[in-house]
Amino acid sequence: MTRLHVAWLPDGKRLHLHNGPLNLIIQAFGRPAEIGRAYDAGIERARTLVLELVQDLPLLQGGAAPQTPVGQRAVDACAQVPGALGPVTALSGAVADEVLAAMTQGGELDRGFVNNHGAVAFHLAEGESMTPNSMDWPEFARYEAKVPIHSALRTRGMAAAGWRFDGLALGWVDRIYTAAPSSAVAEAALGSIASRMVPATSAEAVPACRVRPHAVLGELPVYTPRQHISAD
Repeated sequence: MTRLHVAWLPDGKRLHLHNGPLNLIIQAFGRPAEIGRAYDAGIERARTLVLELVQDLPLLQGGAAPQTPVGQRAVDACAQVPGALGPVTALSGAVADEVLAAMTQGGELDRGFVNNHGAVAFHLAEGESMTPNSMDWPEFARYEAKVPIHSALRTRGMAAAGWRFDGLALGWVDRIYTAAPSSAVAEAALGSIASRMVPATSAEAVPACRVRPHAVLGELPVYTPRQHISAD
């Protein structure tokens, strides 16, 4: 098992945590001492999450009950979404929620977020707001979903996906954005929506593990940008 990579991004404001399936970008706002404690707590939680994911992933892919808190978050999220495809589709969001929870327990923050593979969890103290960018690609900047989130709203999670993000899509979609009370629920809803968006042509879905042997999605059918969809 490789060690957790921890580094500041070039802007000097956001932390990047990476290890195996974890690819987190985190940022906290508040008093400096509280921010430091929140970062320390988030980093420590991220260190333990990889082993938990390794433990739970085969169980979740096989339909068994999870054994860890992050796996249970994914299961609970899917229970709230009609047509959810299964807890593996909510794992990235569950990780974001779990790390953010550790951060807010570690320090008293005004605002904060954790982004894991496009699944974003937010913390907003009373009276605070945030306008997140769902993606950070200059060539698509004018199409970014910029949605103001206020503390009075229930929204504390967003998710974004499509074949442009990671080369795999649960439906034939360019980009989809969802918002929900948690990042895990937003990601579960995203999968449910995307799976209903399929081409009315000869393009076929293939198991994710056939495209990528170690894909978290396992046997779930996905589309890839390499497939050609006829205009007929």
